[in-house]
Amino acid sequence: MRQPKPWYRKWKSTWYVELDGKQHFLGQHPKDSPPPKKLNGEWKPPASILDAFYKLMANKPENLPSADELRVTTLCDLFLEHSHKHHSPETYGLYKLYLDQFCGVNGRQLATGIKPFHITRWLDDHPRWKASRRHAALAVKRAFGWADKQGLLSPSPLRLLEVEPGNSRTRVLTAAERAEILAAIRDEQFREFVFAMLETGCRPGEVSRLTAANANLAVGVWTFEKHKTAKKTGKPRVVYLTPAMVELTRKLVAKYPEGRLFRGPRGAKPFTQNGIRCRFRRLREKLPHLKHFVGYTMRHTFATQALVNGVGVAQVAELLGHSSIEMVSQHYGHLAEQVAHMLEAAKKATGGA
Repeated sequence: MRQPKPWYRKWKSTWYVELDGKQHFLGQHPKDSPPPKKLNGEWKPPASILDAFYKLMANKPENLPSADELRVTTLCDLFLEHSHKHHSPETYGLYKLYLDQFCGVNGRQLATGIKPFHITRWLDDHPRWKASRRHAALAVKRAFGWADKQGLLSPSPLRLLEVEPGNSRTRVLTAAERAEILAAIRDEQFREFVFAMLETGCRPGEVSRLTAANANLAVGVWTFEKHKTAKKTGKPRVVYLTPAMVELTRKLVAKYPEGRLFRGPRGAKPFTQNGIRCRFRRLREKLPHLKHFVGYTMRHTFATQALVNGVGVAQVAELLGHSSIEMVSQHYGHLAEQVAHMLEAAKKATGGA
């Protein structure tokens, strides 16, 4: 049985799907969406049409393909529909980025025929990918793992796929390096963005999605109800601001009372995940004498400097938005690299002068 798929009727600019010999209307093509197009011979509906399609299919589970008929494109579409509802926009966007590329190569194959070899070959076709190799492989493996748990495809043919380990982020910037990086940024907007990460220890995504509604300047905090560790901590993410960050936030709130506070040089669009990555890549090219650094290096530097300056581990965990001190001790301390500080600690430990 062929898997039902939405199709586009150009002369009416409408979307339909055929189930049990009957055409079902899914909706008008959104006026603000790009013109419909096909990928590997199949129409790629916009998000609103997909939502209508999945709601219809959810009421007709008998129309879902069996495991031996399930195509990779269908599996990924179903997983992305799940991700859109249950994951953050950043996570969903990352999954969609890699799964769309994977389907462009392997989308028409049966999901049961996909092997770890297909992932390896796909990754090798992108020699410029570095950390992206890990993210891409995880996206595909998680989509197949989700299908396994949902009973669509069991067992997952990618259950034995070994994903490359992530690189340990051990880079900590000195005061001179921090100043040099800020000075190398030509536009004030991105310089303020990087400064905010250094001053708060926030993740790049937290800074990029900040709005005036998140800022309580009377108290001196940013508060995010939805955040990366919300399920673990069970409480909002509170970012405690230095006086310099209170003033910067006040300036941006006055400028942008609605929408994101940190925006690009033209002031219209906020900094995106890919935009931030590209900006740091260009900074590394501009400053080749500095060792490798990325956006998250600012967060690691903040945590390490806090510990060196005598801030307690539990307090650092709270500043970073973690639910326990384990992550701080394992990933952010880097105190072994702070030789002078540890030598002083050794003297104190032994009662030395």
